[in-house]
Amino acid sequence: MRCIYCNNPQPLGLSTTCPDCGEQLTIEYDLDSISQVLDRDELRRRDPGVWKYFELLPVKIDRNIVSLGEGGTFLQKCDGLTKALGLERIYIKNETTNPTGSFIDRGMTVLVSKAREEGLRSLSCVPKGNLGASLAAYSAKSGMKCWVQLGSDIDLGKLYQMIAYNANILLENGRTTSKHRGEAFYIMPSNPFLVEGEKTIVYEICEQMNWQAPTRILSPMGTGGLTSMLWKGLQELTRLGLLDNTSSMITGVQAEKCSPIVEAFRNHLEDVKPFEENDTIAVDIRVADPPLGEMALKAIKESNGTAVAVSDSEIIEAVRLLAKEEGIFAEPSAASTIAGLKKLILNGEVAKDEEVVCVITGAGLKDPSIMESLVRDRRRVKMFVHGIEERWVTRLGETKNKILQILYERTLHGYGIWKALKEEYSLEITVPSVYQHLSELASLNLLDRGEARRVIGERKRRYYELTEKGRKVLGLEQ
Repeated sequence: MRCIYCNNPQPLGLSTTCPDCGEQLTIEYDLDSISQVLDRDELRRRDPGVWKYFELLPVKIDRNIVSLGEGGTFLQKCDGLTKALGLERIYIKNETTNPTGSFIDRGMTVLVSKAREEGLRSLSCVPKGNLGASLAAYSAKSGMKCWVQLGSDIDLGKLYQMIAYNANILLENGRTTSKHRGEAFYIMPSNPFLVEGEKTIVYEICEQMNWQAPTRILSPMGTGGLTSMLWKGLQELTRLGLLDNTSSMITGVQAEKCSPIVEAFRNHLEDVKPFEENDTIAVDIRVADPPLGEMALKAIKESNGTAVAVSDSEIIEAVRLLAKEEGIFAEPSAASTIAGLKKLILNGEVAKDEEVVCVITGAGLKDPSIMESLVRDRRRVKMFVHGIEERWVTRLGETKNKILQILYERTLHGYGIWKALKEEYSLEITVPSVYQHLSELASLNLLDRGEARRVIGERKRRYYELTEKGRKVLGLEQ
């Protein structure tokens, strides 16, 4: 392991930060030795998947591997997108087909395997998106305990996954007060073992393109991990002699409302400055202070790539375009690469003859709320969906009806709703269950999740309020 800041070497272990300066550690390999055992013919003989590249991953003994069959995803040639966007060659690296529907599975198999190798028994995280679902699945497979500490901002589909995988879900009075539960090893999205697995995306891209690197690779940027690992993977393949050169321009995409890496690139900065966190539909890449931002920025610059920010409306249109033209339903964060490519083409920053690969990182059904936007212009379909919703509304149940009654009287945050249920209705329910009810009510368009705001003496909270449809359900409007 080596520090990305002070360059000091450290022994390979579970530490994620440098003991000398506190910065991120990255993992290095003896590539000269690996090149003696790993060549194109050897890789051709192996089964597809992340562990096809065992020698280039930081697990020493293969019996420690915890796998659900991740990797080996399809590189789809996109005739529909090519025609729609006016380029000659566009490909999609479709990561939606991983075990939990996300590229994070590539990293999680490596991280959980390393945890098993180190004798750990319990893992924990505070997820914003796919991290919690993936950790829960791989912990279940490994037999380790999993603790997931939630905030209010979680997509319903991902929460359902965590529940199904039997994760221990925590929410302590709405506050994220600790980094682990008991002796559980705490996992950050920037963990070096996690991001190492993500680089296998670019290994597969190059192998699937007959050991040729595409002109440009676009990836969503949250922590900066995936973007930086794509460049690291290309450099490793070149040093191993598997690629003739690392010619791909690494291009990162962020949401306009939270785009610190893009801002640093635009302003020719060496450091990424924290961004004021704003709400965006692209939850998984909404990272105001990206821990691997400088690494991503360096990857973009060294590869002669670029960075682009896209609006929520551009992302929604990209979700629709990708599904319509290529039959791939992506979550908003994932579809940001299509929105970014379209914007770069319109700005004249992508040449018509470029060979472009867009990484689609996660499946659309993880975020059911996106469907409301996708059917807004289909009147008959929307009426049909509305009819289904109305049937659900008639059997909302006691708890949901009481939540609607509370929100009729005042706007309130999730923890406040939990207190009101307990104090006003003597209803005993866990805080995570309240947030699950709120997510379901929001998906039925019965309430709105407003902007997070700070009240004097309290932390920043997200307040909920009834929609017009919610008021009608209560019989308050005709």
